[in-house]
Amino acid sequence: MGGKAPRHVILVSLDTTRADHLSPWGGDPKLTPELARLAAESVVFKDVTTAAPTTLAAHTSILTGRSPRSHGTPRNGFRVNPENETLAELLGAGGFQTLAVVGSFALESLFGLDQGFARYDEEFGIEYLPGLYDQNQRRADQVTQRALDLVDDALGEDADSRIFLFAHYFDAHAPYDAPDWALQQVGLEPGTRADLEDLGRAVVAQQYAASGLRLGQRWVFTNGLRSEFLDGATGRPSKRGEHLAQHYSSEVASLDRELGRLLDGLSERGLLEDSLLIVTGDHGETFWEHGDFWNHGLGVYQTTVSVPLLMRLPAGRSAGREVDAPVSTLDVMPTICGLLGVETPPVVEGVDLSAALEGERPPDRILVCEATQPIGAVEIEGKWRNIGKAKAVRQGRWKYIITPYLGNREELYDLEADPDEQVNLLGSPSLASLEKGAELRGALDAWAARLDPLPSEFEPAQTDAVRARLKALGYSGEDD
Repeated sequence: MGGKAPRHVILVSLDTTRADHLSPWGGDPKLTPELARLAAESVVFKDVTTAAPTTLAAHTSILTGRSPRSHGTPRNGFRVNPENETLAELLGAGGFQTLAVVGSFALESLFGLDQGFARYDEEFGIEYLPGLYDQNQRRADQVTQRALDLVDDALGEDADSRIFLFAHYFDAHAPYDAPDWALQQVGLEPGTRADLEDLGRAVVAQQYAASGLRLGQRWVFTNGLRSEFLDGATGRPSKRGEHLAQHYSSEVASLDRELGRLLDGLSERGLLEDSLLIVTGDHGETFWEHGDFWNHGLGVYQTTVSVPLLMRLPAGRSAGREVDAPVSTLDVMPTICGLLGVETPPVVEGVDLSAALEGERPPDRILVCEATQPIGAVEIEGKWRNIGKAKAVRQGRWKYIITPYLGNREELYDLEADPDEQVNLLGSPSLASLEKGAELRGALDAWAARLDPLPSEFEPAQTDAVRARLKALGYSGEDD
């Protein structure tokens, strides 16, 4: 590949951020001007699938290049097996100062994703509160400031340092509580917000409209979706849904501004022009489009598994190039290693996209994503916990979904003709659809047979801390 190797690596993750809400992927550039500016200086990957639609499993995949069925972390609350070799470990061994700042408790060092980072900043200013915040977290402005502080500290210790910075932004995750300027930008009243109870009411209303059932968000989180929700979802928003989507957009606008402040800060410190800068995401969020209403983790539709990915090379080399071929978040780690000349572990499943940055088409291959919910009803001790949950396999324009706990429910979509996944080609199948579905199911089975997940144990400290905090707040029982 032409050009000198990057001196620094900046990896930015946008949690719960739908690609279609960002200007390089079809979102309004007025809401995300900083991303639009960055995209003009970068190579933009237009069709990117996450390995899992939940925070910890997805980020473990980004930092190891391995799918959850390989790295072994099934969902939030489990520990990352230390046998995994992370990007931070590889770069730290190569002389980089490894720095991280994370925006939510899901990535706290308690769960092991800190391995290889010399500094792992996890001071959260917002604490878990029932109905309001589902976990400890912090806002984007604090993430940006701490990231720049870590860089300053590292440069203060050694001005010639090579830096690997991982910055994780959580704002697009519910609840939606954007600053007034962002609310006004999307037409909302200053001082308004949408909390978890607002989202719960939207879930119940959409469940009822689709099926006549009212089970709620927490019920499906534990027990799973019902076929009635999936079959009855119209893909059309209600007024309540449109209002919540405005709040979501306000958080994305606020996040975009902070991303711009991070980029400006790195530029002022002389890092940006010598850096490989990557912006990606762990998963999106379904609104009203499918039966996993206002959720991520339960389904594997594009609303939750399509994520952003762009790469800015040093001095903006290859700026403006777009890559349409499907790629995976598993490719982030081996691509960074490839650009730096670092050997990747043999267990890595992703591919090095360095050649794609120069215009070559990435290899055609199977891409897989596994759901991580429901968290209890279909999990079997002693087996891969996600074995009964929804899975999707991509091959070019085709996408096949199977949900074992719903009686091996099967779906097939042509994403070129039906990007919103509204017409299941296996609903009234032609012979060609049946053959394509069988082909992709066979590919999925072969993929699963090749992998042997590392063991991972649930970390009870999170649950214990939540229970203790609930008691301190006056909540008495486990149901609370």
